[in-house]
Amino acid sequence: MNEAFIHYLWKFRMLNRELRTESGHTLAIIKPGEHNTNGGPDFFNARIRINDTLWAGNVEMHVRASDWYRHNHQLDKAYENTILHVVYEPDIAVKCNGSGEIPALVIKGQYPEEIYDRYQLMMKNHLWIPCANLVCPDHEINFRQWAPGLVVERLIEKSQSINHLWESCHRDWEEAFYLHLAIHFGFKINAFPFELLARSLPMKLLQKYWNNRFQLESLLLGQSGMLDQNFSDAYPQTLAVEYQFLKSKYQLKAIQPALWKYLRLRPSNFPNIRLSQFAAFFNQSHGKIFNILESTSFQDARQYFSVSASTYWDTHFSFDKPSVMIPKVIGNSSKNLLMINGVSAFLFFYGQMKGSQVLREKAIHFIEQATGEVNADIHRWKQAGFLPENALHTQAMIQLKNNYCDKKRCLECRIGNKVLRRN
Repeated sequence: MNEAFIHYLWKFRMLNRELRTESGHTLAIIKPGEHNTNGGPDFFNARIRINDTLWAGNVEMHVRASDWYRHNHQLDKAYENTILHVVYEPDIAVKCNGSGEIPALVIKGQYPEEIYDRYQLMMKNHLWIPCANLVCPDHEINFRQWAPGLVVERLIEKSQSINHLWESCHRDWEEAFYLHLAIHFGFKINAFPFELLARSLPMKLLQKYWNNRFQLESLLLGQSGMLDQNFSDAYPQTLAVEYQFLKSKYQLKAIQPALWKYLRLRPSNFPNIRLSQFAAFFNQSHGKIFNILESTSFQDARQYFSVSASTYWDTHFSFDKPSVMIPKVIGNSSKNLLMINGVSAFLFFYGQMKGSQVLREKAIHFIEQATGEVNADIHRWKQAGFLPENALHTQAMIQLKNNYCDKKRCLECRIGNKVLRRN
């Protein structure tokens, strides 16, 4: 037994209807109260009836009644208005600050045992989600109702890391957005070197060359450290010469080329290709990338990423290594990821900081318009009968898996709640 399960039983009224306090008085739960996840009593503003007297106040819960004293609640004024002590083991009667004895409710034997058995099974198994062998397609309706809330949770969590980024840019919105987008052009595997490169190459410098794609590419590839070698092809040779001029002019220092990862990447996702695409993106947006956030529609914003690497890369995946002719455009799945993680996440944070519900809703709308991601976990959700229609659903699935299933927060999960309470 643990306190989290006791909270669950109380919050969702899973206890027997005919209850009595430890001293034998009849007890009725009128209102469980507000679940408190911070310091202080576990539930605020509860209402109960003991015999014929209506009580309003706070409720505290422990596995053992003696935990009250172990936690020194008797000395804490925050617990003075405790009207009920809910416990599993009544090993001692408790008082607070010299007041009378606090009524106790012993829950042992006062709830359906199969619920606790199911909960224990979920806590102890090592399946991909705790309820994998208990969940069914009928639970999808609960997921769909919860999906918008899960996405908002995810965006709020992302906003915390974006806030650190913004602060590191001295609260310069354009520089922060540039840095944020650069990170997501790295698509997780190369996010870190992309961030280092962007920090070494301020946006205001790139903006000086927004209308010269060749110089943009020489700056980006040069700062990546990839031009520090001898080349056979004319194009990388001219890039290297141009970069040496710009490097000297602006006293630039390239990052270590060893930071870039190629292993298990498709050639079209190689970082040199992405850097060329980033140069094209900056060129096409006239260096005013912040304008993406002002787009009135998802398609208008997504169009900013409809670019391809320079023509040299049409016949190359790496320098000096010719390949078959394939234009290196940013694919649809990559565009969607840039819209979800790059644009929408930053737009939500921007709306939060500006106090704009309109901007926050637009961020969520953009996610809803995007096609959902495809990965191993999404495939498993589909096998379980959860069929996503768009990125709102897949983002909700990612949040559910990462923030509830992996942490075994089944008692706080709407699906886990249904699984536990099934007849």
